[in-house]
Amino acid sequence: MSRNGRWERFCRVGLLWFGLLLLGGTSILYGLEPKEGQLSRLLDLSLDLKGVVQLVQKPSFDPASFRKFVLLDGSIAGITVVEQNPANFTAELELVQGEWIGTEDVKLYRAFVYAQGPSFASILSTTIKSNDYVLVVGSIEEIYTDDAGVRYPVILALSIRKLH
Repeated sequence: MSRNGRWERFCRVGLLWFGLLLLGGTSILYGLEPKEGQLSRLLDLSLDLKGVVQLVQKPSFDPASFRKFVLLDGSIAGITVVEQNPANFTAELELVQGEWIGTEDVKLYRAFVYAQGPSFASILSTTIKSNDYVLVVGSIEEIYTDDAGVRYPVILALSIRKLH
């Protein structure tokens, strides 16, 4: 994912959330109740990390056609800071989750989460560390394919929260 492409997507996602917060704020001000189905149009709650990984494994899957946010939980296996400057801060987090297959095997599900912007600079330097269990809200932006041909989701984070 190029820096300009990530920045453009980050701006698009930021503007979307700003608009949603603005609309939501005006609804609260006027005493309007949220309508059923509003959340499901923006956030796919049927997918967890395993589901997202399985989704991107399909050769026909195109991230550009999937325009909902996902809510994922998992452990941070690693954090790589790509850009240290807080104004342009970018970090790649490896989000993993395991599933026992019988009593001897474990299936590992992995996604690469990009966190961009000053708010993540603070959170990732003080609060969230490797091996922490987190909740991530983000969008599926790309698919990374390794040398063995395995496809992994690339998530652009909108929010990350450490769970205890």
